[in-house]
Amino acid sequence: MKKYLFTLSLLLTGIICTAQVYNNEWIDYTKTYFKCKVGANGLYRISQSSLAAIGLSATPAEHFQLWKNGQEMALFTSVSSGILGNSDFLEFYGEMNDGVPDKQLYKQDSLQMSDHWSILTDTAAYFLTVNAIGTNKRIVNIAND
Repeated sequence: MKKYLFTLSLLLTGIICTAQVYNNEWIDYTKTYFKCKVGANGLYRISQSSLAAIGLSATPAEHFQLWKNGQEMALFTSVSSGILGNSDFLEFYGEMNDGVPDKQLYKQDSLQMSDHWSILTDTAAYFLTVNAIGTNKRIVNIAND
């Protein structure tokens, strides 16, 4: 009888328990990601020569994708489609690391003193990858009337 109760309690515990979130659920392990570190708010440019140095010179502009904290970020490309030329580039607005990802370190949200500053580092990590399937977020030029 004790064996059955023990087995039943293990089964129920297994159903009730959940695993922690690692915040890497957004990663597609079939893709290669290139890390860009951002320590201050501002506009950041990735030139075609930098892309060529990491082997992405033949990648069409519409296939680039940028990620931060598990969210896709909007990216500006100097050409809307096709291969980037020698003077072409990718641009994005990068923000320094804030305390929003730190919320999971606290039992209660009210215990976090500030979500404006991270307790770990002020440097944020942006990840550039190539996504040929689907549409990627873009910043588009519009005429100023």
